[in-house]
Amino acid sequence: MSESADNGHVVFADDCEIHLKNRYFAAVLAFLVPGAGHFYQGRRNKAYLYGVCILSLFFLGLFVGQGRVVYAAWNPDEYRLQFPAQLCVGIPAFPAAIQGWIHRNDGKNGFVPVQEDKWSWSRFMAAPSSRDELSEWHLSSSAGFELGSLYTAVAGLLNLLAIFDAYAGPMPLPTADERRKKKT
Repeated sequence: MSESADNGHVVFADDCEIHLKNRYFAAVLAFLVPGAGHFYQGRRNKAYLYGVCILSLFFLGLFVGQGRVVYAAWNPDEYRLQFPAQLCVGIPAFPAAIQGWIHRNDGKNGFVPVQEDKWSWSRFMAAPSSRDELSEWHLSSSAGFELGSLYTAVAGLLNLLAIFDAYAGPMPLPTADERRKKKT
């Protein structure tokens, strides 16, 4: 057994030795960009699979929800419970966290005030400015708002599993001897 296996950075699975390099750094990379932690570890196929699937699901949810489904809101009128799951996607959800931080004390009941009538970058991934605007979002997209929220939240939860995989590596399957012992 090598020195890196002694300190927990090597996993033995299916008679293969998998070097996880620095598992803490890999987990942080996997959080920031889906698949980046696996890419750092040299597990390229998993990196591509996780990156494409998770980011595709996240951006599909944004598209279906007309770009309005990822925002942070913690006010008496709306608690955006989907946002912690959406934030697990990493950098693609950071603008919503930044908007939530910037506008945390703005307006009555925590709603983000509207500065102008048309859309601007200052409103990208920002919470709605009023209950009426939130109702209009739901009405204009029909079920798309709820589906988009669901897709983006599921993408974040899938990335959470990918983060754990980047940290701990694949689960080794039991060997033939261990299977025989369990049967008897």
